Amino acid sequence: MTLPRVCQSIRTRITFWHLGVLVVTLLLYMLFSQMFLWKQLNIELKARLQDDVVAAESFLKRDNDGRLVWDSHHELQHGPERWIEVRSPDGKLLYRNFTQELFFSLPPIMGAAHKKNFQPFYLTDGRQLLLIREIHLVEGKQVEILAARSLDRISEEMGHLLLVQILLFPVAVLLALVGGYFVAGRVLSPLKRIIARMQVISADRLSERLPVDNPDDELGQLSMAFNDLLAKLDRSFEQMKLFTADASHELRTPLAAIRSVGEMALRSPNGGAAGCRETIASMLEEVEKLTRLVNELLALARTESGIVRPVLTRHDLGDLARDAIALLMVLAEEKDQQLSLEVEQPCQVRLDHRIFRQAIGNILHNAIKYTPAGGTIRVLVGQSMSICFVEIADSGPGVGPEHQGRVFDRFYRVDRGRSRDTGGAGLGLAIAKWAVEINGGRIELSSGPGGGSSFRIWLPAAEEAPSKKAIPSLEPGEARR
Repeated sequence: MTLPRVCQSIRTRITFWHLGVLVVTLLLYMLFSQMFLWKQLNIELKARLQDDVVAAESFLKRDNDGRLVWDSHHELQHGPERWIEVRSPDGKLLYRNFTQELFFSLPPIMGAAHKKNFQPFYLTDGRQLLLIREIHLVEGKQVEILAARSLDRISEEMGHLLLVQILLFPVAVLLALVGGYFVAGRVLSPLKRIIARMQVISADRLSERLPVDNPDDELGQLSMAFNDLLAKLDRSFEQMKLFTADASHELRTPLAAIRSVGEMALRSPNGGAAGCRETIASMLEEVEKLTRLVNELLALARTESGIVRPVLTRHDLGDLARDAIALLMVLAEEKDQQLSLEVEQPCQVRLDHRIFRQAIGNILHNAIKYTPAGGTIRVLVGQSMSICFVEIADSGPGVGPEHQGRVFDRFYRVDRGRSRDTGGAGLGLAIAKWAVEINGGRIELSSGPGGGSSFRIWLPAAEEAPSKKAIPSLEPGEARR
């Protein structure tokens, strides 16, 4: 694996991000620790200088002449870090614990008594001191007290801290680099397993699923999302296979019938004109079935391609139902069925009537087809919760619970043993469902144990936008898709 490829990996990037954040944090820690130590040592040094001033003041007393003098019994050691000097207001030296003239160049200070005045001071050898100058009242007379201490100790302690930090910095960076790379690998190990499993999943192995170690973290949610996608793809592939098989079967049947009729006509020596007419009529009947099937397949293909765009106009739902009944009333009369329309409440809807009439026409045609002779079919139009509905209820054999969830699937027939003349190709309800949904509605099926089926189509009323309508569900106990 080349270096650029390594740098592009998520594990390496996480490691370097972790390392970068740690380096910045360590540098800020070093900076603030130095500042904190410098501040604390300065506070401590100033407190010592104030103690020196208080001690110097306590060693001053009056002599027999009333002058302020230093108590000779108390001598403050000079040492390498402390300088004490006491002056009278006229500049006369009262006491110092060193021999050189160090502070003679300092200008006199002005201000009230006991006012603290800190300032830096440099010795001739370059060393830096911190100096405090105060005016004190001792037995009614002013004296100036100077105390200084070296800053070498502060510099030394800060240098020691900085040295320790510099020595430990590369160790911390190295540990962070190794630890970050290890932790990133542990965190991303489920992702490697996901990638390995995805590499073996193919079109013929869509039933396999990705591992989900922890459904609550991001990788677990990613795996579940991929599993949902695989499940959808698996269902789509299965539906495609079934669609191909069913379509081939449905197309093969009329073609085989046409061929067999033609071959029989050719083999018949005494067909005559009447036989030819019968053969042609039979072939035309099969061609009509084949044309109807091809048109339905073409309609489904157009629905899935998304090229159909509905043109919504305002219509009365009762008038649309009345037109559909008028077209199919002849079929109901042939079977001596009672086909009635009841409009509980007029309801205006916005839809494409050319598309919608496929929905209501297919459902009504199915009701006529499966309702026995002398049965009843009732079409009800009304409104519920500001939602329009049209319900088509028949007195046929009904749909069992095991079939109700699939009656809207393509090529699905409740009874596979029905003839093609009775059962159809199983595309009518699939087209009806699409025609309803593209107009912003929903279709539901309810079928009780006593027989009979009821298809209800819900559509938003025209007064309000479809997106603002809540389409109600069926009554409790009713089956639905």
